[in-house]
Amino acid sequence: MDFTLNEEQQELQGLAKQILTDKGTLERLKAHSGEDWFDRETWSEFASAGLLGVAIPEEYGGLGFSFLELCLVLAEQGRRVVSMPLWASLVCGALPISMFGTDEQKSSYLPTVADGSRILTGAYEEFGADPETPSTTATRNGDGWVINGVKTGVGAAGIASEILIPVTTPEGIGIFILDPKAQGVTIARQETMTQLRFEITLKDVKVDGAALLGGILDDGSALRLILDHVTTAICAISAGCAQEAIRIAAEHVTNRFQFDRPLATFQAVGQRMADSFIDTQAMNLTMLSAASHLSLGEAAREEVASAKYWAAEGGSRVGFAVLHVHGGISIDLDYPIHRYFLWMKMNEFTLGAATPTLLRLGRMIAAS
Repeated sequence: MDFTLNEEQQELQGLAKQILTDKGTLERLKAHSGEDWFDRETWSEFASAGLLGVAIPEEYGGLGFSFLELCLVLAEQGRRVVSMPLWASLVCGALPISMFGTDEQKSSYLPTVADGSRILTGAYEEFGADPETPSTTATRNGDGWVINGVKTGVGAAGIASEILIPVTTPEGIGIFILDPKAQGVTIARQETMTQLRFEITLKDVKVDGAALLGGILDDGSALRLILDHVTTAICAISAGCAQEAIRIAAEHVTNRFQFDRPLATFQAVGQRMADSFIDTQAMNLTMLSAASHLSLGEAAREEVASAKYWAAEGGSRVGFAVLHVHGGISIDLDYPIHRYFLWMKMNEFTLGAATPTLLRLGRMIAAS
């Protein structure tokens, strides 16, 4: 498969890079690393440039590109580690609505996501449960439903207008578009390394039938396809993080001297950087493979699992390597490298770490 980007893709990637480079200064990163994590100014710039609607159909105010182009934008966010809910809103929230929503749901949500006035997210993880078979349940209540369960690791839940909630019902698996202010919904910030995740408790939450995404319940095939896209998007962010992290590390070991020699000339340092380069290439290529197959509407379960394995295992190795070659300066919060480690580490454990992902991939290969 040829991963050479065409002219439109290069221009789109260049536009995202320009905005994120201009706005992703160390001072701004530090300013948005605490409670005020959301860089709303950069978000507005993305909205003005049309980048929030990159994968939203043109009829709903978007640019009409595919999922692959969305991944290219997410990779650029990973390079600059600018705190915006791109993954949460555009992938976890808007993309499932674009793929499976009714005409009314698309018209209601997608235009305001594209213009930046609405932020969506999706709650796809639970403690001890396979994301493909959620333990959160929904039971019929007249013309509506009652939802009970707990979701964890939800991105941007504290600022989202709506949250997509996968559930298991007696009739199949479905996804509900939930108002986070509904009675029975409790949202609590989780203490994570990037402070961007939330836990959602749902206790006897009542929703009407129109809140069911696409109005469908099925065997979980829709949820599996959504999870493939959500997982691949995480891999795109990690690939961007890794690429920029080794660039920063390479610059450091080239300019840092010990015993009157650049650190880069020491064999152990050179080997560590070479291994990191190989891991980064594997992360990027497997991500592009998965994103390309999904963009073409092709089955990509093995490709997605491969990409997630490399994002988790390769991202972990790159993250530790760039810290180690920096020495003590790596833990200085006034220096940027720790941010890349934290972003890759968070993504490593989102929707499956390396070992369970590799086991899942092995089962797929054995069954094929």
